[in-house]
Amino acid sequence: MKVNLYYAPFPSQIFQGESEPINTERPLNPKSALTTIAAGLRAYAPHFGYSCDIEIIDLQLGGQRVKYKSLPYGPRIMDCFRYGTPFEEADEKIRSAEVHGITCNFTNSAHIVSDLAQHIKRVNPKAIVVVGGVDCTARPQYYLSRGADVVVRGEGELTFARIIDALNRKQDLGTVPNISLRGRLIPTKVDTGETVPMDSIEPMALDLIPDLSVYTDTAEGPPPEGVQGSFICWETSRGCAWRCSFCTAPSRGGYRYMSLPTMEKHLRTFQEYGIKTIVWQEDNPLSRIQQNGTGRYLYDSGREDVLAMFHMFRDYGFAWEFANGIEFGKFMQNGRFDHELADALLGSKMVDGRWVGCYRVQIPLDNMNVKKRRFPKLLGFDEQVDVLATMLTDHGVGHQTYDLFIGYPEHDREGIDMFTDYCLRLKEELTAVGQGRYQPYFNVFNLSLLPGARDWTTLHSLLQFDIDQNPEVIGIFLSAINTDHFTYWDIYQKRLEMTTMLNDREMHRLYDGIYAG
Repeated sequence: MKVNLYYAPFPSQIFQGESEPINTERPLNPKSALTTIAAGLRAYAPHFGYSCDIEIIDLQLGGQRVKYKSLPYGPRIMDCFRYGTPFEEADEKIRSAEVHGITCNFTNSAHIVSDLAQHIKRVNPKAIVVVGGVDCTARPQYYLSRGADVVVRGEGELTFARIIDALNRKQDLGTVPNISLRGRLIPTKVDTGETVPMDSIEPMALDLIPDLSVYTDTAEGPPPEGVQGSFICWETSRGCAWRCSFCTAPSRGGYRYMSLPTMEKHLRTFQEYGIKTIVWQEDNPLSRIQQNGTGRYLYDSGREDVLAMFHMFRDYGFAWEFANGIEFGKFMQNGRFDHELADALLGSKMVDGRWVGCYRVQIPLDNMNVKKRRFPKLLGFDEQVDVLATMLTDHGVGHQTYDLFIGYPEHDREGIDMFTDYCLRLKEELTAVGQGRYQPYFNVFNLSLLPGARDWTTLHSLLQFDIDQNPEVIGIFLSAINTDHFTYWDIYQKRLEMTTMLNDREMHRLYDGIYAG
């Protein structure tokens, strides 16, 4: 059986009369979703008794823009493009396969993914189209009514293998758990008891990537000198100990993580394929050292496991960045800074002109708890400055990227101005401490109501768009809600204003412009 796995073209939105996209375009980000799914298909094949020929088709490569719609956004018209390779260039590959899998984690890609599903059905009417990912899990009917035959709900490694097994045996797909089918009743819940143990995940099928060296985007702009490719996105855990309202991680099951021997098996595969740099994509690696209300660790060996894993990564000679952020408050334990823990995650050195260890870290400021304490994991301002200064001076992490969200219902102009002032103070204090070694960048994001997150459930009545008609507006670079204090257009403009105010022009150009076009 031939199985094609697709990354749909990258979503790109540009206001009419402008040349620069509204969102950052990162088609060259190293990708792990489909190589992990392919490894799962191979791993489960002997157990189920099927065989399949797998091909990964990355339609995000190619650099072409194909306009597919326009929509009014505030006083302007926004043109929406598919950025990458036109669908038609894959027609020969589409005709060659019986099963076609498409991944879609982000709502603003939904229209493009559904267009690809319908294109596949036109070119190959007998094809079975399977879609999966976070947005598909939360909104299966959208995809089933727009070309998909099957939606995988939740994690895909085992579920996709079960789908292939049922098709191979010509069995009714209705027997496969955690899927939704066209024309059938949609299950309301995903069985999170079906989550995949991390130690069962085989190393990515990197042999299916023709050229790993083309993936040169390390997620947060150009890396410092000495950081070498090839790059890989990787996760050693899934889930998070916290349940932040904007995040979809809780919908994917409880927190679990790999053992050290399994991690080492993955590292050896990375070395075999010339990987030198890891771009961490997991939700919260430091959930391993989460404590309960009485101060007891939830995982008895969690801290020791974290120390051992990062020492192992360093011993293997890898460089890394925390592209999805780390919960830096975990470095404070019982009122004291945990230098041993910080050095394991953040320490680095140059070996023969090549960076080994951490070269950049993303810091989740979220909304700094202005006006309302939404995020209990966050420290107060003075505590944040102390921890970040220690990270900078004692552990050498001069490349720090900060993520912050604006546009919550409680955010009024006074609160956002206070938020901006906090960030400027943070930048001023750390710049003084860093003595020229500090290169900050502030990612100012608008609150995005991601289906599957708690904010979607509690705030979706504020939406000013039909998500099925215009899913493109559901993203961190645009706002889609009106509050008592701002219209969606006003808070979008406020994001642009803050981005310009907080970032030096050259850093902003490098971060947002280096990979465009």
